[in-house]
Amino acid sequence: MRYAMPIFRLRYSSIWLGAAMLVATTIATTAQYIVQRPTDPNQREVVLVRQDTSDCSGRDVPNVESPSVSGTIWATRLFDGNTGVKVALTAKPNTTYHVSLKCVRSIGDVKTDDEGIGNLSLVFPTNLAGAEYSFELAPDNAPAGSRYQSSQISFK
Repeated sequence: MRYAMPIFRLRYSSIWLGAAMLVATTIATTAQYIVQRPTDPNQREVVLVRQDTSDCSGRDVPNVESPSVSGTIWATRLFDGNTGVKVALTAKPNTTYHVSLKCVRSIGDVKTDDEGIGNLSLVFPTNLAGAEYSFELAPDNAPAGSRYQSSQISFK
């Protein structure tokens, strides 16, 4: 009896180890099948890049994460003929940036707080821009290196 006890413990330890491995494998397999949230066909998300110039459509601004990315713009075509825009920016603290629909006109201002974080929500008429456009953010008398360009937003 004295020798049967360690074998008994080893057998139950093996069962618990097997059960834990089964649970871990099941969780890992199930995680692969989690359905991704469908994207809204009326919404686009692009990056804001510290860059002094770009063309009107923003085609020359890469929409990829990089050290020069300082924010994000979300554009949503609304059912009433307008486009809603949300801007999130991390830049120079306590600075007002003029948000322009590139090569069209200024459409608003975003002010950064003492940590350099700025957020803005605005709406503009969709027919003001067309199907492809971009944004520029610039402070007053913008010195070199202080402008931000968005990547191209395309609803084609």
